[in-house]
Amino acid sequence: MAAMSNSKIRKEARFLTDKMAHELNLSMIQYNDVYEINYDFVFSINHIMDDVVRGNSRALDRYYDNLDIRNDDLRWVLSERQYRRFLGIEYFYRPIYANGNKWYFRVSITYANHNLFYFGKPNSYNTYHGGHYRIDHNHASYYKDRHGQAHYNGAYSVKSENVYHNNRRSDFGSRDTTKSNKESKSDKKENKNNKEKKDDNSKNTNRNKEKVTNNVRESGRQPSSSTNSSRHGNRN
Repeated sequence: MAAMSNSKIRKEARFLTDKMAHELNLSMIQYNDVYEINYDFVFSINHIMDDVVRGNSRALDRYYDNLDIRNDDLRWVLSERQYRRFLGIEYFYRPIYANGNKWYFRVSITYANHNLFYFGKPNSYNTYHGGHYRIDHNHASYYKDRHGQAHYNGAYSVKSENVYHNNRRSDFGSRDTTKSNKESKSDKKENKNNKEKKDDNSKNTNRNKEKVTNNVRESGRQPSSSTNSSRHGNRN
C-alpha cells in the first residue's frame, strides 16, 4: 500500500474521529481536538507502514511509539469514563492491522460504508497541518489540562512490555525481517569463508601433488657420468 496523499490522510483521520465521536459521545470541542490527534498519528506513520507490514523491527518501534503518543494525547481530551470505553474498543485503541502484505484501518470492518459520516467536517479539517504535535511543544502534550476534567491515569501504553508482543502479533503478525536480514548476511559471510577455506585446501592439495611428482622425478633420474665410469672401472 503506497503512502497516502494529504487529502487521504485527512479523510481517514476524519472517518476514525467521526466514529469515535459517535460511540464515545464527544462534545464538539473534543471532536475537533480528537481529529487533530488522529491526523497527527496517521501523518506520522504514513511513510513507515510498508516496512511495518514487512516486520521491520525499527519501523514497528516507531509505529508503536507514535501510537502511544496518540493514545496519551487522547487521555487529556477524553473524560475518564470515555477513555475507559475507548480502551475497550480495539478499532479505536489499536486502529491499524495488517492482512497479507497490506495494512488497513480496523474501524472500516465495523463501518464498511466509507462515505457514511455522522458529523460534519471538524473546524480545522482543511487548515490543520500538525501544529499541535509534540515535536513543536517540547515533546509534551499540547492538550494537557485544556479540558479541565478528570482524566484517566491508568495503564494505556500499547508498547508496554506486558502486552507488546501480544499486541504486535495481533496487529502485524510475528515476522521480523530485520533479524532475517541479519541471518542472511551471516549466512553469506559463512558461505564466503567456507569457499575461501575450500580454495585454500584445493591450493594446498595441488602443491602437495606437485611436490610428490617432483620427488618421483628426482628418484627416477639416470646416474651421473662419473658414477658410471666408477662402475665400469670396478668391472675391470
